[in-house]
Amino acid sequence: MAKRSGYERFCSLARGLDIVGERWSLVIIQELLHRGLRYGELRQLLPGIGSNVLAERLRAFEAHGIVERVPGAVGGGVTYALTDRGQQLAPVLASFRRWALDELLPIDVAEPARYNLSYAVPDDLDLAETYEWVIDGEPYALTIDGTTLTVAAGPANRPVIVVSATREFMYRWVEGATTWDQGRGDGEVTVNGDVAAWERMLLATGYPARPAGIADRLRTVPS
Repeated sequence: MAKRSGYERFCSLARGLDIVGERWSLVIIQELLHRGLRYGELRQLLPGIGSNVLAERLRAFEAHGIVERVPGAVGGGVTYALTDRGQQLAPVLASFRRWALDELLPIDVAEPARYNLSYAVPDDLDLAETYEWVIDGEPYALTIDGTTLTVAAGPANRPVIVVSATREFMYRWVEGATTWDQGRGDGEVTVNGDVAAWERMLLATGYPARPAGIADRLRTVPS
């Protein structure tokens, strides 16, 4: 009998982690929750992943019925899409994103955190500015320089825009249950400062629920 790799525990959690618990696995699935993607598109959205790792994860997902290959038109290549079973992970990931908000924006940060936004911010836009988020009265400074985002606890130095919201709104935002624009329309989010910076902030921080076409619009309005 073939031996199964992984935790070798008679436990559904352990068995599930055997399949989707390796590095990059859940991030790949999160990208595919929104739409089917070609292999090259996935590589572009996952800076830092090795081609061999992506290929291995996709093969494993196919073997377990999580991902399927969808042939495109002639010359269009193959698209990778989640199956119905794969889509069942959506609420699991939403709950996990809610749980992890306190790691993304911790209440007490000893040192700033740096994030690579090359999956979200095109190089040609060359963003260089600072935003301030005030969450339940706690300020955070978010500074973008090209495709690098630095997040630090405490007030920002000369932010172009100050955005205030509750932590409960933030939980729903990371879950995918609301967007910044919806929060602003409902009065849950208030904005002060350069209103033209709103869409630049959404580009830098709103992925993947940012408005469609936002990068193209920003190319016509220099920052």
